[in-house]
Amino acid sequence: MFHAIGSPALEDRQGLFSIKPDLFREHLAVLAEKGGRVVPFSPAVLASEGPRLSITFDDGYRDNLEVAAPMLAELGLPFTVFVPSEFVRQKRPGFMTPEMLRRLAALPGACVGAHGAGHVKLTDCDDSQLQSELVSSRYYLEDVLGAPVETMAYPYGAVDQRVRNATEAAGYVLAACSHAGLNDGRRDPLLIRRTEILSHDKARFFCQKLDGHWDWYRWRTPDPART
Repeated sequence: MFHAIGSPALEDRQGLFSIKPDLFREHLAVLAEKGGRVVPFSPAVLASEGPRLSITFDDGYRDNLEVAAPMLAELGLPFTVFVPSEFVRQKRPGFMTPEMLRRLAALPGACVGAHGAGHVKLTDCDDSQLQSELVSSRYYLEDVLGAPVETMAYPYGAVDQRVRNATEAAGYVLAACSHAGLNDGRRDPLLIRRTEILSHDKARFFCQKLDGHWDWYRWRTPDPART
C-alpha cells in the first residue's frame, strides 16, 4: 500500500505517506529483481492460484498518474488506485480530475477502485451515511469510467463487521483494509490485509516487508475480521 509519490499526502503531519520518486523507483527495482508475480487488485485475483502481490495506492493523488504510472508501465507492473469520489468530483487540488482518472484507467494494467465518497472513517458513520458513502462513490466512479467498480479500500483502514457487511451489500466484491500481513485462501475477500510502505522504507526495508519480516506489525492493531 502506497499513497503519494513525490507530492504532499493528505493529513500527513509526520511526512510518512509521501515517498520520493527516486525511492519509489528503488522499490520497483526490488520487485523486478525478486521476480514476484504482480497481479491487479481485482475480483479475478480470487480465482488465481499461487503466491501473488498487488500494488495499491490510496487517495488518488495526481502523482499516481504523472509520476508512479510511467515507472510501473516501464516494468509492466499492474496497479490499482483507490479514489474518494468527492475529491474527483470537486477537482480537489493535488488529486485526479475526472479526465485524469479516465486517462489512468485506460493505461495497461491500471485499475481504479473506490475509497468512499468524502474520505471519512466509515466506522463513524451511521447506517444511512455509511450506505451513501459506499453506494454514491461506486456509482459516481462508474459514471466517470464507464466501467464497473467492484473493489474498494476503507479510508483510514476503518472497518468493522458492520462496515464490511454494508460494503458487501453495496455490491463490492473485493476490499482492502490496513491490517498488515499476508493473506491466504481463508481470508475474507472484503477484509484483505495490506502492508503499508512508508517514506523511510529504504530498499532493504521494502525487501523485508515483501518477505513478510514485518508481518508481526499486525499484532499491534485489532484484526477487523474479528471485530
